[in-house]
Amino acid sequence: MRPLSRGCLRSLGAVVILLGGPTQAGESLPFSYMTLNGVHDVAISIEDLERDLEVYGLTQHRIRALVEPSLRADGLNVITSGAALTTPNAGLLRVGIISNYDANGFYHLSVKLEFRAKVPLGNAAGGFVSQAVWTDAHNAVILASEVDKIDPLVIDAMKKFSADYRAQNGVPGH
Repeated sequence: MRPLSRGCLRSLGAVVILLGGPTQAGESLPFSYMTLNGVHDVAISIEDLERDLEVYGLTQHRIRALVEPSLRADGLNVITSGAALTTPNAGLLRVGIISNYDANGFYHLSVKLEFRAKVPLGNAAGGFVSQAVWTDAHNAVILASEVDKIDPLVIDAMKKFSADYRAQNGVPGH
């Protein structure tokens, strides 16, 4: 393997400096920087709910009731998934509650929030791709009768989303 030339090292250094972003001395930024900035409209998608837990109260309506007020309190307009396709800069907040049932009667679950933003393709059709730009997840083990233990996990993840959204959009805290 040949060592890199000085010119190549200078170019690589310039790329590293350019990718570093606006920082002050000693301050570092996350690799995904200001990804929630400028978002005003969001659709909600609730996914992966275990059908067996519906009889215990784990429903899309229950999860939506935990998520939607927090988004509205942050000043976000909650729109339908169909409207999000045609609304510029609209995002999608995916709320997934993935669970596995074991032989002892326990549900091992993960509550995952994922915010997806549109990345424009710049083509004449106005196409875009959806990219995950923010995530948070929490895990728990519950019995079927303990679905109320999922609520704090969703609420905690929404608090983290809210704090990041407010910081990136200059919205005062609540």
